Amino acid sequence: MAKYFVAFFIFLFVTTALCTQAFAEGNDRITCGMATGYPPFQYLENNQPTGLDYDLLKRVLTDSQQQLELVAAHWDDTVNRLRFNSIDCVTGMEVTAPRKKYFDFTVPYYFRYTAVFVRDELPSIEVVQDLYGKKISGDKHSITETIWQEKHIKDHFRLVQTQSKEKAMQMLASGKTDAAIMPKAVGLYLAKKHNVKVKIVHSNYRGTPVAIAVKKGNAKLLNKLNSALKPLIESGEVNTLLVGYQR
Repeated sequence: MAKYFVAFFIFLFVTTALCTQAFAEGNDRITCGMATGYPPFQYLENNQPTGLDYDLLKRVLTDSQQQLELVAAHWDDTVNRLRFNSIDCVTGMEVTAPRKKYFDFTVPYYFRYTAVFVRDELPSIEVVQDLYGKKISGDKHSITETIWQEKHIKDHFRLVQTQSKEKAMQMLASGKTDAAIMPKAVGLYLAKKHNVKVKIVHSNYRGTPVAIAVKKGNAKLLNKLNSALKPLIESGEVNTLLVGYQR
């Protein structure tokens, strides 16, 4: 067993060294990750990457004269690839305190606001207290879950973790869960896609900043990304993209 741990750490050391060397030599190819099921921000359509975060990433790398090599995968896989140095950045990552331990972030370019969705046909559920004791699908560690923890009401809900936001909406549509937690824009997009009428019983006022993440300590890449990203924010181009994808 010990030899496997040794081999693993050697792999991490070599990968880190190669990445550091590539940037030191001015390599203009950037390998960046994105999620596959997070519309309208980052997702696959007809097996092609699309979404606000993807479009913005392409523009940022073009302006910074970097070539993009994209890795699209489930979100957890994408984050772990950045953490263990197999990719250089991840687009559209929410900036949270736990993630700041492992990653550095560009300036935020928008905020995500989560909401709790239920089927519109359920008049018995109008406020979040009506969901006490009921099943709610969605990712763990969302800002909604954090706020419920702070208010000491989290234990009143039966939270069901899903691999994707689309799966959470499908479970809501089929009646397998009574509610679904996800960013408001994502929920509205998926409800329309799956032809399910929904209503919002709770929407968080506390938005989560979204940025491009790099491995902690990679100041050179971070500065390049920020130099290209800031003008796009100041010119209003990012906001135009956001409005376009939320229609």
